[in-house]
Amino acid sequence: MFLRTISFMTKFWAYSLILAALLLISCKKTSDIGHIVRPAEDSLRVVTDSFIVKSSTIKAEHLYSETTKPVLGHYTDNIFGEFKADFLSEFRYIKNLTFGANATSDSLYLVMYYRSFFGDSSAVQEVTAYKLDRQKLEYSAHYYSDEKLYDYCSKENILGKTTYVAYDNTITPKEREDVFYCNSVKIKLPESMAAELLSRKDIYESQEAFTDFIKGTYVTNTFGQQTVLLIDSVNLELSYKYNPDPEKVNSFAYKTVVFPSNRETSQFVRVEGNPKALVEKPDSVEFFSCPGGTFVQIEIPFERMYRRMIEDNNDASDSLNLNYMSFVFEQAVYENTDEKSARMTPPITPILIRKADVDMFFTQSLYPAPGIDTELGWFTTVSGGKSEYEFVNAADDFEVIFRTASRMNEEDRVRYFNSLNPYYIIPTSGATDIAGTAAVIRHQFRPFGVRVRSGVNAKSPMRIVVAYTNL
Repeated sequence: MFLRTISFMTKFWAYSLILAALLLISCKKTSDIGHIVRPAEDSLRVVTDSFIVKSSTIKAEHLYSETTKPVLGHYTDNIFGEFKADFLSEFRYIKNLTFGANATSDSLYLVMYYRSFFGDSSAVQEVTAYKLDRQKLEYSAHYYSDEKLYDYCSKENILGKTTYVAYDNTITPKEREDVFYCNSVKIKLPESMAAELLSRKDIYESQEAFTDFIKGTYVTNTFGQQTVLLIDSVNLELSYKYNPDPEKVNSFAYKTVVFPSNRETSQFVRVEGNPKALVEKPDSVEFFSCPGGTFVQIEIPFERMYRRMIEDNNDASDSLNLNYMSFVFEQAVYENTDEKSARMTPPITPILIRKADVDMFFTQSLYPAPGIDTELGWFTTVSGGKSEYEFVNAADDFEVIFRTASRMNEEDRVRYFNSLNPYYIIPTSGATDIAGTAAVIRHQFRPFGVRVRSGVNAKSPMRIVVAYTNL
């Protein structure tokens, strides 16, 4: 909510400025889309201009993927292709945990809770949990979606498996209406493991001792397609019984201990994908798809913008005030009714970022990110019912770029501009922090997909729109 509020106010004042300028200016054609200039005899010149960008669709690989919201499933469609998502997770210990006298284990489950899912609600799936039997996960490490599974799991030790459907029809409507109800998939784990959790005090001395006992699990679908669980939490849940009153022989109490996978543990998503868009995409469109699908890559025409905004106007860059700057690219509507995809929900909040900054940004995942120019965009519907993505907070960052370039000779300036490209537009997920002053931005691992008009689209090419004054 915080992100949309800030973006909306920025957009409101930016559009207000442009509207005021347009009431006083005349039009002039250019080599790009448009160039509007206030008459030269006026003391204040307000200029709006637009520049076509070069675009391409690339495969999304090596995504930073540590998360507390894993995704599980296998899905294929005729527009965006195929992906499979699973996850590795360790669990948090409980310090100095003890059990009641004469406690005995009742059951041990790996439980995945989810409130939503994607795809077929009734397709039968099989999920298998494997023991991590190689190296441990490290809390301080950075994990990526293309990690080699064999470094952590040999797949020789199965902890358990079960079948499920995403929407369980055995749950009554009354049960679903309960405020505490949540869908779940439960995998029963070995009784021997439950007995050790109950009997060994040494494994509750530290997190390291606990992960020496169980490094974690690798959870993956081993049968079924077209269902993807959007998981909210993953736990180990140990149920046991004990006698609270030894004088009463048949007196038993039951308890459940939860070992969670949370922010204090490591958990990451693995994605294998085959994005169909890369081999069948026409030049007139680009594709976003996730998880593990495609990004849009663009090259910003810095040199052309510099010439038009500064050199052609005989202005010093120190007088440049870049009041508004937006990257606009429109959704390409599906005109062929045979082209259908359940993944056609557009990702709402992509970011625009230099390719060179991607790894550094996502390993800290903060927005705004200190020292990294990152522009947050959103999907919106504009006049005429058109849908598009806009990034309207870029003006300050790019004003600095042009002013920096103005202090260079031509050769160094061209080299500097070339060093900034290319940029990526990446689907993300995010949430504000507790104070509401910053956001955690991560790669989007939930299923989305959209195609947008490219930089060579004849109808409405991908472009940059600017409004500036030279005082």
